[in-house]
Amino acid sequence: MKIDKRFYGEVKSYKLSDLSKIIKSTFPDFFHSCNFLKDQTVNSCSSIQDAQNKDIVFLENKKYFKYLNNTNGVCLIIEPEVLDQLSNKDYFIATKQPRRVFAHILNLISPGKVDKKINSEISKSAILKKGVAIGKNVEIENNVVIGENSVIGDGVIISEGTEIGSNCTIQYSVIGKNCIIYPGARIGMTGFGFNYDKSGVYKFPHRGRVIIKNNVEIGANSTIDRGSLGDTIINDFVMVDNLVHIAHNVKIGKGSIICGQSGIAGSTNIGDNVVIAAQVGISGHLNIKSNTILSARSGVTKDINNAELMGGFPAIPIKEFRKQQATLRIMTKKLKK
Repeated sequence: MKIDKRFYGEVKSYKLSDLSKIIKSTFPDFFHSCNFLKDQTVNSCSSIQDAQNKDIVFLENKKYFKYLNNTNGVCLIIEPEVLDQLSNKDYFIATKQPRRVFAHILNLISPGKVDKKINSEISKSAILKKGVAIGKNVEIENNVVIGENSVIGDGVIISEGTEIGSNCTIQYSVIGKNCIIYPGARIGMTGFGFNYDKSGVYKFPHRGRVIIKNNVEIGANSTIDRGSLGDTIINDFVMVDNLVHIAHNVKIGKGSIICGQSGIAGSTNIGDNVVIAAQVGISGHLNIKSNTILSARSGVTKDINNAELMGGFPAIPIKEFRKQQATLRIMTKKLKK
């Protein structure tokens, strides 16, 4: 993953041998072993599914074990128990706490501070109303309107024809053309990326962005978190209602509709033209097939691989859900008698 220096500043380079020494000294109880074919220099971290040559990645969630042996030239941070499943042992660091160790390395490589002060570029046709605060290195293009008391953080890009309502906060984001961000929206916040182990709670660094493409609407008081590794992406013509929460690294396909009070947990992929009705909850790390419809108050806990109308908790095809409800009513009546 290439870390965007507009938001996070320059990255630092480390030799793998130096990183292993840091890990040994910082986490002596966690460190197990390591191996490097060459002592190469690294300056990038990534999720395992997006890894490229010389990235550092970690593997802990079993859902991603399918990528384990498709990582040429990548340094894997893994648990010692997984070493037997690793066919290419050229680059690895084995530790009892891969996520915590990876979070520490990510903070070393990307301290998260923007070093240079660069003047913002604001089009003369843009309208900035009373009390607007603009950070450093912001780009605001033609015919943008920003309502009262909104805050635009460092490095944000807002493309032409987009309207930002009052009292919005936007940071770590790139927003496309002709979007409408309604009052009170919060975009680019740090995701709920904490973890815990025997040593206690620790925060997982967020070095991604929010990418909102063209002709998108974000409802009042909705929140979109920026990615931790990689970006949170809202594609063209997505319509988001009021009071919706979209967590870090979620991807929403073109033309999808998300109704009020729904929540999507981290790293879930929503296909194109999906309809998510009110108060739907979707767990993390799932894939939702294009053209799926989720009825109100559905709870999605597994991948949806067939496009159909779903309902209930856990969400199942609506016909099956209605049969279950009818059966329960019949059983309840019999018990009363």
